[in-house]
Amino acid sequence: MSLLDRRGTKAELPTVHVVGAAILQDGACLAVQRGEDMTTPLKWEFPGGKVESGESAPQALKREILEELALDIDVLELLGQGTVVQRERRIVLDVYRARITGGLLQLREHRALRWLVAQDLEDLEWAPADQPILPSVEQLLRRS
Repeated sequence: MSLLDRRGTKAELPTVHVVGAAILQDGACLAVQRGEDMTTPLKWEFPGGKVESGESAPQALKREILEELALDIDVLELLGQGTVVQRERRIVLDVYRARITGGLLQLREHRALRWLVAQDLEDLEWAPADQPILPSVEQLLRRS
């Protein structure tokens, strides 16, 4: 994806790689709601965050979930990818299925959380990058 720079020539948008976790437990998936002061305020998303330099996607996801929710997780298979352009940058979100292995769930950065069964996924207003992953998560939930 590109845009025109000040001289009118095409310039590539900077890309930010983000990861999210579809944490499944007892037939439900964890969703968190962004705060009022965050980008895409009050939208729902799979918890996660930016991949830092030198980190693999699974390492970043484990770190982010520990920071945001005080949970240890196992990162399993990649479920899908969403892409959105915000603030003149391209955000690429990879969402992985994950399982809790330890910790006590605490909401440290987000406004709210919900455990959702398959039919509840459509009831929320999701962040644009998370929306393409919803069918995969719904399918997993219906099988569990």
